Amino acid sequence: MGRNAGRVVTSGGDRGLSGERYNHDFSRDPRAIAALVFTGFGLLYMVVNAASLIDQRRALGQPIAPWQAWVLEGTSFTAWLALLPVVLIFASRLASRPLPQAALGHAAGCIAVSLAHTALMAGLRIASFALAGEDYAPTEPWSDRLLFEARKDIITYISILAVFLLARQLVVPTISSRTSPSDATALVEVRDGSRVVMLRVEEIDWVSAAGNYVELHGSFGSELSRRTMADVESELTPHGFVRIHRSRLVRRTAIAITETRQSGDFDITLRSGTVISGSRRFRQNLA
Repeated sequence: MGRNAGRVVTSGGDRGLSGERYNHDFSRDPRAIAALVFTGFGLLYMVVNAASLIDQRRALGQPIAPWQAWVLEGTSFTAWLALLPVVLIFASRLASRPLPQAALGHAAGCIAVSLAHTALMAGLRIASFALAGEDYAPTEPWSDRLLFEARKDIITYISILAVFLLARQLVVPTISSRTSPSDATALVEVRDGSRVVMLRVEEIDWVSAAGNYVELHGSFGSELSRRTMADVESELTPHGFVRIHRSRLVRRTAIAITETRQSGDFDITLRSGTVISGSRRFRQNLA
Protein backbone atom coordinates (compact mmCIF):
# COMPACT_ATOMS: atom_id res chain seq x y z
CA MET A 1 0.00 0.00 0.00
CA GLY A 2 2.75 2.50 1.00
CA ARG A 3 2.12 6.14 0.17
CA ASN A 4 -0.78 5.14 -2.06
CA ALA A 5 -2.66 3.84 0.95
CA GLY A 6 -5.49 6.30 0.36
CA ARG A 7 -6.34 4.64 -2.96
CA VAL A 8 -9.74 2.91 -2.99
CA VAL A 9 -9.60 -0.86 -3.44
CA THR A 10 -12.79 -2.92 -3.52
CA SER A 11 -13.60 -6.58 -3.84
CA GLY A 12 -16.41 -5.87 -6.26
CA GLY A 13 -14.65 -3.99 -9.03
CA ASP A 14 -16.44 -0.89 -10.23
CA ARG A 15 -19.72 -2.28 -8.99
CA GLY A 16 -18.62 -1.83 -5.38
CA LEU A 17 -19.63 -4.12 -2.51
CA SER A 18 -19.33 -7.12 -4.83
CA GLY A 19 -22.28 -5.79 -6.82
CA GLU A 20 -24.78 -6.30 -4.00
CA ARG A 21 -27.42 -3.73 -3.13
CA TYR A 22 -27.10 -2.10 0.26
CA ASN A 23 -30.21 -0.88 2.07
CA HIS A 24 -29.41 2.19 4.16
CA ASP A 25 -31.19 2.31 7.52
CA PHE A 26 -32.61 5.84 7.54
CA SER A 27 -34.12 5.27 11.00
CA ARG A 28 -30.56 5.45 12.34
CA ASP A 29 -29.42 8.40 10.22
CA PRO A 30 -29.25 11.59 12.36
CA ARG A 31 -29.82 13.78 9.29
CA ALA A 32 -32.97 11.86 8.38
CA ILE A 33 -34.20 12.02 11.96
CA ALA A 34 -33.56 15.77 12.18
CA ALA A 35 -35.33 16.30 8.84
CA LEU A 36 -38.35 14.30 9.97
CA VAL A 37 -38.60 16.12 13.31
CA PHE A 38 -38.25 19.53 11.66
CA THR A 39 -40.83 18.70 8.99
CA GLY A 40 -43.36 17.52 11.57
CA PHE A 41 -42.97 20.43 13.96
CA GLY A 42 -42.57 22.92 11.11
CA LEU A 43 -45.84 21.81 9.55
CA LEU A 44 -47.63 22.15 12.89
CA TYR A 45 -46.05 25.57 13.46
CA MET A 46 -47.14 26.72 10.00
CA VAL A 47 -50.76 25.67 10.58
CA VAL A 48 -50.92 27.33 14.03
CA ASN A 49 -49.33 30.56 12.74
CA ALA A 50 -51.65 30.80 9.73
CA ALA A 51 -54.76 30.23 11.84
CA SER A 52 -53.51 32.71 14.46
CA LEU A 53 -52.78 35.36 11.83
CA ILE A 54 -56.31 35.08 10.46
CA ASP A 55 -57.82 35.41 13.95
CA GLN A 56 -55.55 38.29 15.01
CA ARG A 57 -56.23 40.34 11.89
CA ARG A 58 -59.96 39.76 12.29
CA ALA A 59 -59.81 40.90 15.94
CA LEU A 60 -57.92 44.06 14.91
CA GLY A 61 -60.53 44.91 12.30
CA GLN A 62 -57.99 44.34 9.52
CA PRO A 63 -59.12 41.00 8.11
CA ILE A 64 -56.80 39.11 5.80
CA ALA A 65 -57.94 36.69 3.12
CA PRO A 66 -57.33 33.15 4.42
CA TRP A 67 -55.39 32.21 1.29
CA GLN A 68 -52.98 35.08 1.91
CA ALA A 69 -52.31 33.92 5.45
CA TRP A 70 -51.61 30.39 4.24
CA VAL A 71 -49.32 31.70 1.50
CA LEU A 72 -47.39 33.90 3.93
CA GLU A 73 -46.78 31.05 6.37
CA GLY A 74 -46.52 28.30 3.77
CA THR A 75 -43.83 30.02 1.72
CA SER A 76 -41.61 30.42 4.78
CA PHE A 77 -41.99 26.72 5.62
CA THR A 78 -41.42 25.69 1.99
CA ALA A 79 -38.26 27.78 1.79
CA TRP A 80 -36.92 26.11 4.93
CA LEU A 81 -37.70 22.67 3.54
CA ALA A 82 -35.71 23.53 0.41
CA LEU A 83 -32.73 24.67 2.52
CA LEU A 84 -32.96 21.86 5.08
CA PRO A 85 -30.64 19.41 3.20
CA VAL A 86 -28.00 22.13 2.95
CA VAL A 87 -28.19 22.87 6.69
CA LEU A 88 -27.96 19.18 7.61
CA ILE A 89 -25.02 18.48 5.28
CA PHE A 90 -23.27 21.52 6.72
CA ALA A 91 -24.01 20.37 10.28
CA SER A 92 -22.71 16.88 9.52
CA ARG A 93 -19.43 18.19 8.13
CA LEU A 94 -18.83 20.53 11.05
CA ALA A 95 -19.82 18.01 13.73
CA SER A 96 -16.30 16.60 14.07
CA ARG A 97 -14.43 19.91 13.82
CA PRO A 98 -12.91 21.68 16.86
CA LEU A 99 -15.48 23.81 18.69
CA PRO A 100 -14.08 27.25 17.68
CA GLN A 101 -13.94 26.22 14.03
CA ALA A 102 -17.42 24.69 14.16
CA ALA A 103 -18.84 27.81 15.87
CA LEU A 104 -17.40 30.12 13.21
CA GLY A 105 -18.63 27.82 10.48
CA HIS A 106 -22.16 27.77 11.87
CA ALA A 107 -22.17 31.56 12.35
CA ALA A 108 -21.31 32.03 8.67
CA GLY A 109 -23.71 29.29 7.65
CA CYS A 110 -26.56 30.79 9.65
CA ILE A 111 -26.11 34.17 7.95
CA ALA A 112 -25.98 32.60 4.49
CA VAL A 113 -29.01 30.40 5.15
CA SER A 114 -31.03 33.34 6.52
CA LEU A 115 -30.33 35.44 3.43
CA ALA A 116 -31.19 32.51 1.17
CA HIS A 117 -34.38 31.78 3.14
CA THR A 118 -35.56 35.39 2.93
CA ALA A 119 -34.83 35.63 -0.79
CA LEU A 120 -36.48 32.30 -1.61
CA MET A 121 -39.49 33.06 0.57
CA ALA A 122 -39.97 36.48 -1.07
CA GLY A 123 -39.74 34.93 -4.52
CA LEU A 124 -42.37 32.33 -3.65
CA ARG A 125 -44.68 34.97 -2.23
CA ILE A 126 -44.34 37.23 -5.27
CA ALA A 127 -45.10 34.28 -7.56
CA SER A 128 -48.04 33.08 -5.45
CA PHE A 129 -49.65 36.51 -5.25
CA ALA A 130 -49.10 37.02 -8.98
CA LEU A 131 -50.94 33.77 -9.72
CA ALA A 132 -53.86 35.15 -7.69
CA GLY A 133 -53.75 38.38 -9.71
CA GLU A 134 -52.41 40.48 -6.84
CA ASP A 135 -49.13 42.16 -5.94
CA TYR A 136 -46.99 41.18 -2.97
CA ALA A 137 -45.66 44.46 -1.60
CA PRO A 138 -44.29 44.47 1.98
CA THR A 139 -44.65 47.88 3.62
CA GLU A 140 -41.33 47.81 5.52
CA PRO A 141 -37.90 48.41 3.88
CA TRP A 142 -35.97 45.31 2.86
CA SER A 143 -33.29 46.03 5.48
CA ASP A 144 -35.94 45.80 8.19
CA ARG A 145 -37.36 42.67 6.60
CA LEU A 146 -33.93 41.00 6.56
CA LEU A 147 -33.36 41.84 10.22
CA PHE A 148 -36.84 40.64 11.18
CA GLU A 149 -36.39 37.33 9.37
CA ALA A 150 -32.82 36.89 10.69
CA ARG A 151 -34.04 36.87 14.29
CA LYS A 152 -36.42 34.02 13.54
CA ASP A 153 -34.00 32.22 11.23
CA ILE A 154 -31.28 32.07 13.88
CA ILE A 155 -33.67 30.27 16.23
CA THR A 156 -34.75 27.88 13.47
CA TYR A 157 -31.15 27.15 12.44
CA ILE A 158 -30.11 26.46 16.05
CA SER A 159 -33.16 24.22 16.52
CA ILE A 160 -32.28 22.11 13.48
CA LEU A 161 -28.66 21.88 14.61
CA ALA A 162 -29.65 20.88 18.15
CA VAL A 163 -31.95 18.08 16.94
CA PHE A 164 -29.25 16.81 14.56
CA LEU A 165 -26.56 16.77 17.27
CA LEU A 166 -28.90 15.08 19.74
CA ALA A 167 -29.85 12.43 17.18
CA ARG A 168 -26.18 11.96 16.31
CA GLN A 169 -25.36 11.26 19.94
CA LEU A 170 -28.32 8.99 20.67
CA VAL A 171 -29.05 7.02 17.52
CA VAL A 172 -26.08 7.56 15.25
CA PRO A 173 -26.00 4.97 12.41
CA THR A 174 -23.73 2.20 13.43
CA ILE A 175 -20.88 0.27 12.23
CA SER A 176 -22.40 -1.67 15.07
CA SER A 177 -20.32 -2.16 18.24
CA ARG A 178 -21.45 -5.24 20.07
CA THR A 179 -20.25 -7.42 22.92
CA SER A 180 -20.91 -11.12 23.32
CA PRO A 181 -21.61 -12.72 26.68
CA SER A 182 -18.29 -14.59 26.57
CA ASP A 183 -16.12 -11.84 25.06
CA ALA A 184 -16.02 -8.20 26.20
CA THR A 185 -14.12 -7.12 23.04
CA ALA A 186 -16.08 -4.61 20.96
CA LEU A 187 -17.03 -5.92 17.55
CA VAL A 188 -17.68 -3.98 14.39
CA GLU A 189 -20.30 -5.25 11.96
CA VAL A 190 -19.67 -4.60 8.26
CA ARG A 191 -22.34 -5.61 5.78
CA ASP A 192 -21.50 -6.51 2.17
CA GLY A 193 -24.88 -7.27 0.65
CA SER A 194 -25.95 -10.55 2.26
CA ARG A 195 -22.42 -11.05 3.64
CA VAL A 196 -21.76 -9.87 7.21
CA VAL A 197 -18.20 -9.46 8.47
CA MET A 198 -17.52 -9.08 12.19
CA LEU A 199 -14.25 -7.29 12.99
CA ARG A 200 -12.65 -6.65 16.35
CA VAL A 201 -11.97 -2.95 16.87
CA GLU A 202 -8.30 -3.62 17.54
CA GLU A 203 -8.01 -5.29 14.12
CA ILE A 204 -8.85 -2.01 12.37
CA ASP A 205 -5.81 0.23 11.84
CA TRP A 206 -7.35 3.05 9.85
CA VAL A 207 -10.44 4.11 7.91
CA SER A 208 -10.68 6.05 4.64
CA ALA A 209 -13.51 7.64 2.68
CA ALA A 210 -14.44 5.90 -0.57
CA GLY A 211 -17.20 7.88 -2.28
CA ASN A 212 -20.48 6.96 -0.61
CA TYR A 213 -18.68 4.31 1.42
CA VAL A 214 -15.91 4.07 3.99
CA GLU A 215 -13.12 1.52 3.76
CA LEU A 216 -11.78 -0.15 6.87
CA HIS A 217 -8.14 -1.30 6.72
CA GLY A 218 -6.22 -3.69 8.93
CA SER A 219 -4.62 -7.10 9.18
CA PHE A 220 -7.72 -8.52 7.46
CA GLY A 221 -7.07 -6.42 4.34
CA SER A 222 -9.88 -3.98 3.63
CA GLU A 223 -13.67 -4.00 3.93
CA LEU A 224 -16.25 -1.53 2.61
CA SER A 225 -19.27 -0.20 4.48
CA ARG A 226 -21.86 2.31 3.28
CA ARG A 227 -21.45 4.96 5.97
CA THR A 228 -20.36 8.58 6.18
CA MET A 229 -17.04 9.46 7.78
CA ALA A 230 -18.84 11.49 10.45
CA ASP A 231 -20.95 8.48 11.42
CA VAL A 232 -17.96 6.15 11.54
CA GLU A 233 -15.98 8.67 13.57
CA SER A 234 -18.75 8.84 16.18
CA GLU A 235 -18.76 5.06 16.38
CA LEU A 236 -15.01 4.53 16.63
CA THR A 237 -13.83 7.58 18.60
CA PRO A 238 -14.64 5.90 21.96
CA HIS A 239 -12.27 3.08 20.88
CA GLY A 240 -9.26 5.33 20.37
CA PHE A 241 -9.68 6.47 16.78
CA VAL A 242 -8.91 10.07 15.76
CA ARG A 243 -9.44 12.00 12.54
CA ILE A 244 -6.17 12.96 10.83
CA HIS A 245 -7.61 14.09 7.51
CA ARG A 246 -10.95 15.08 6.05
CA SER A 247 -11.19 11.53 4.65
CA ARG A 248 -9.14 9.45 7.13
CA LEU A 249 -9.32 8.12 10.69
CA VAL A 250 -6.56 6.19 12.46
CA ARG A 251 -6.35 4.10 15.62
CA ARG A 252 -3.86 5.75 17.98
CA THR A 253 -2.33 2.49 19.16
CA ALA A 254 -1.64 1.48 15.54
CA ILE A 255 0.68 4.48 15.04
CA ALA A 256 4.42 3.80 15.10
CA ILE A 257 5.95 7.02 13.71
CA THR A 258 4.64 10.51 12.94
CA GLU A 259 6.69 12.80 10.68
CA THR A 260 5.66 16.42 10.14
CA ARG A 261 6.38 18.05 6.77
CA GLN A 262 7.45 21.66 6.28
CA SER A 263 3.91 22.52 5.16
CA GLY A 264 2.50 21.34 8.48
CA ASP A 265 0.91 18.23 6.95
CA PHE A 266 2.29 14.95 8.26
CA ASP A 267 2.90 11.29 7.45
CA ILE A 268 2.01 8.45 9.79
CA THR A 269 3.76 5.10 9.64
CA LEU A 270 1.62 2.39 11.16
CA ARG A 271 2.99 -0.63 13.00
CA SER A 272 1.97 -2.66 9.96
CA GLY A 273 4.34 -0.57 7.80
CA THR A 274 1.56 1.26 5.98
CA VAL A 275 2.15 5.01 5.52
CA ILE A 276 -0.84 7.38 5.44
CA SER A 277 -0.92 11.14 5.28
CA GLY A 278 -2.62 13.61 7.60
CA SER A 279 -3.67 17.23 7.25
CA ARG A 280 -2.26 20.01 9.41
CA ARG A 281 -5.84 21.04 10.21
CA PHE A 282 -6.18 17.84 12.27
CA ARG A 283 -2.66 17.76 13.74
CA GLN A 284 -3.97 18.74 17.18
CA ASN A 285 -5.98 15.49 17.35
CA LEU A 286 -2.71 13.61 17.88
CA ALA A 287 -1.53 15.87 20.71
